[in-house]
Amino acid sequence: MKKDLQTAMKEAMKAKDKGRLDTIRSLLAAIQYEEMEKKVDDLSSDAALAILQRELKKRREEVEFADKAARPDLKEKLSVEIATIESFLPQQLSAADLEKIITQLKTEQAGLNMGSAMKVLKEKYPGQYDGKQASEVAKKIFG
Repeated sequence: MKKDLQTAMKEAMKAKDKGRLDTIRSLLAAIQYEEMEKKVDDLSSDAALAILQRELKKRREEVEFADKAARPDLKEKLSVEIATIESFLPQQLSAADLEKIITQLKTEQAGLNMGSAMKVLKEKYPGQYDGKQASEVAKKIFG
């Protein structure tokens, strides 16, 4: 993951794509900070993926605040950052896919509750879904 980001950073520098470059630099900084905190040289791909998802979640929340503050300039900048981060994440599952997966889990495992379903979802599909969306779908299915 880190090598992919470094390669993309070089490409963004060559292309003089400031928005993408700034976003990639902030992602690399977040990963390096986490490496320092955990005292490791290279984070696992799952840990790096979790950092990217956390950064994506931050940007999405900032978009909501930009909407409330009527700041289209900030919203535009954030949408570029969101697109950049999403390009490094695996293909995301849609709400319909999540519903199908969670329903299948419920039918396969009798007595499965919402918490257990979310745990299985996290193990089988790491980084492939939005946790908030998955939670809403699970609430709908489990009542």
